[in-house]
Amino acid sequence: MRKWGIPIGQTLVASLLVLSFYATTWFGDEYVLRAEPFDPWDPFYGEYVLLQYPDINQAAINADLEMGDEIYFTLTDGLDGYAVVDRLETEDFSGAIKGMYWDRRVSIEALEQYYVEQGRGPELEEAVDLKATIYISPWGSIRPYQLDVRDE
Repeated sequence: MRKWGIPIGQTLVASLLVLSFYATTWFGDEYVLRAEPFDPWDPFYGEYVLLQYPDINQAAINADLEMGDEIYFTLTDGLDGYAVVDRLETEDFSGAIKGMYWDRRVSIEALEQYYVEQGRGPELEEAVDLKATIYISPWGSIRPYQLDVRDE
């Protein structure tokens, strides 16, 4: 039994990591955010798009925050089908997404970078208006799912 204990334990840990990644999609809520790219290439990581979210940024600006504030917020579906900030506070609360407010922009660790297929980065940067589909689990985990050009 000892001989098989470590491989079985490692397999279980790896399986739990993979399941937790997909559990966000299975049990989470889907939101579509307006997104804007601002850098499509990194020589070490390949092509990815750095994103900023104008609706989230505007909600933070309206909340009159100080630079460097940690913020916590939830999203809800807006009338136009894109997600809007439902609740924004500087104190953590259950199910909240954590971000940092810097220079009139909200930085959200799990949503800033989106890796794309090789060759697609410049296309997305030129489009300027993008939509990002994300999943947010009830426990606050975020999974970026899809990035497309926004039709407006």
